[in-house]
Amino acid sequence: MSQMQIQQLMRPHLITPETYATAVSPDEMAAKAGVSPEMIIRVNQNENPFGADPDIAASLNDIPLHLYPDAGQVKIRTSLSQYTGHPTEQIMAGAGADEMIDLLMRLFVAPGERVLDCKPTFGMYHFCARVADAEVVSIQRDDTFDVDVEAVAREDDERTKIVFLASPNNPTGNILTEEQTRDLLKLGMVIVVDETYFEFSGQTVAHLIPEFENLVVLRSFSKWAGIAGLRVGYMIASTEIISRLMDIKNPYNVNIAAEAALLATMEHRAKLLGKVTILLEQRKRMEKAFDAMDRVSYVPSYGNYLLTRFDDHLAIDLYEALVKKGIFVRPFSDPRLTHDLRISVGTPDQTTRVLEAISELI
Repeated sequence: MSQMQIQQLMRPHLITPETYATAVSPDEMAAKAGVSPEMIIRVNQNENPFGADPDIAASLNDIPLHLYPDAGQVKIRTSLSQYTGHPTEQIMAGAGADEMIDLLMRLFVAPGERVLDCKPTFGMYHFCARVADAEVVSIQRDDTFDVDVEAVAREDDERTKIVFLASPNNPTGNILTEEQTRDLLKLGMVIVVDETYFEFSGQTVAHLIPEFENLVVLRSFSKWAGIAGLRVGYMIASTEIISRLMDIKNPYNVNIAAEAALLATMEHRAKLLGKVTILLEQRKRMEKAFDAMDRVSYVPSYGNYLLTRFDDHLAIDLYEALVKKGIFVRPFSDPRLTHDLRISVGTPDQTTRVLEAISELI
């Protein structure tokens, strides 16, 4: 069978590749930079630079790898209920927030129906909508990267099912206010507020769920808890939505290692939140340094990163120059961000190296 013949059996909208741009491995980064892997500073993915906590790593010892995970997520949902204050029937865990996004598409969006996002923002919303054969409508944020609620309302029609809004937004770091959320919820679409960086911002709209059945809140353990490699996140939503998603999810979607790490994270969360405090201090240190640089600015951020604008430099040029120093930051293809780099917060030593390198280059 030829390539053309096999393609005729595929779903037409998936034949043309639009692969999501993922991070390369530390070894690949080292090869690109021409340095040893231990010299790489990886501040391009908003990961926790302190790595996995020893107590969390120890939780992976002696787990029963020969057993299937708990499909009902009883321990996970109980632990998350205690952490969030929401009942277990309003909580479901998954393989990162990414799986939650995909499941929401499966539940609410039929081929040809519309999904809204507000650019610039997290690329997985568009990625999952494409896989679902949905029409994606991207609404530009305003000059301060705030959500244009009126523009969202104008796009609401009978084919529009769901809108994704990150808070803090990635890559800009600003939050969605409760007033904005309420205005959007009244439109009647499913409003998904992605609070992946909640532990850094301390801001949430999850308390509105009892009032609005069309509100979904996403959370993640990838950033603050330092277990991005295990892929675990969760959703808070109405009992109706959660029950439907529990019905259609992969039965064993949270693997047994991720479950152990999640439960250990909840047990040791005070220590992990202490690391969050250190990272927020490093973000303030970066802000102060950028304030002192000419023609450099940033969007006030509630996350563990800064979207930083260099008026006199193209972002891609600075990116390449930093790579030569073993420092990886995040440039973007969005035409609004040609002078902007997203820089994740690192350890104190990493922050020193990053700021020194940027100061030299500009």
